[in-house]
Amino acid sequence: MVNQDFTNMDPNNQMLITPETFAAPQESLTEQLFIERSLTENKFWLRIMKEHAYFLGEGFNKKDTQLIQQTDRFYHFFEQQEKRAYQTPNDVTAVRKLNEDTIQLVFGFRNFKRNLLIMIVNCKVAGFNFPLLVDHIAREAEYFMRTLKKFNQGILDPIQDAIIKENVFWLKIMMEHSRFIASLLDQSERNLVHTASKFGDDFEVLLNQARDVESMLYKRSPTYPIIGKLNKDSENATVELRNFKQVGLDLIKSCQIRSVIDPLLADHVVREANHFLAMIHALDERLKVKKAEEQAK
Repeated sequence: MVNQDFTNMDPNNQMLITPETFAAPQESLTEQLFIERSLTENKFWLRIMKEHAYFLGEGFNKKDTQLIQQTDRFYHFFEQQEKRAYQTPNDVTAVRKLNEDTIQLVFGFRNFKRNLLIMIVNCKVAGFNFPLLVDHIAREAEYFMRTLKKFNQGILDPIQDAIIKENVFWLKIMMEHSRFIASLLDQSERNLVHTASKFGDDFEVLLNQARDVESMLYKRSPTYPIIGKLNKDSENATVELRNFKQVGLDLIKSCQIRSVIDPLLADHVVREANHFLAMIHALDERLKVKKAEEQAK
């Protein structure tokens, strides 16, 4: 008797379609791209992590000296690792070791953030670190670790997966930035508060659209026009938000805005928007190459 797997058969004896049917193969990461992407991500995110430590420390109650000391140590560790990233040669072995050590450092900081969040929501720590802000920066640490782990495994997500994943992650980050800005502006800055809140609402719509695309297309046969439009819509919205953030930064520096926003924090969120835009452009270039390869077959 011939063994037959009926798990993917419908009552009419027709093979059912599963997500795995259209699963896109993993793409390999070349040595050059591994080095370039690893160093770029380390240089960008290590500075971001260092500043997270600074912002958390500034938000603690003065009596929480142990927590302040811990963030000071993390600031120092990330500062040293950031310097190392700029000194690391374009060598696969050296870059891989940099990634490994960075992952360990970020893992410790991520755990600190998650534990801190639990203490805040249980009213065991006071101060001015919003719970959502702590969750926000913990997710960024997790994203950074996940990125470096994939690099060290030589994994490059298929283009449709990469566009969906990056947009779902970054659109939520941009949405939260907008709402953080609205909450940190003095409420007498009515026009700016309204504009920041509107950006938050606009990015929430884009985020939900990206999640819909994720549920419909993730790990299935790519529909290039849909994911291309997703990328373009994100780019247009992020350019507008980045420009708003940049104007806000300039006004904060010249003392023309009433807020409690640290100029470093204003600069921090501008850099994150620019990083998302750089990611969008890189994904768009990969998409163009993939489409050209498909058409050439």
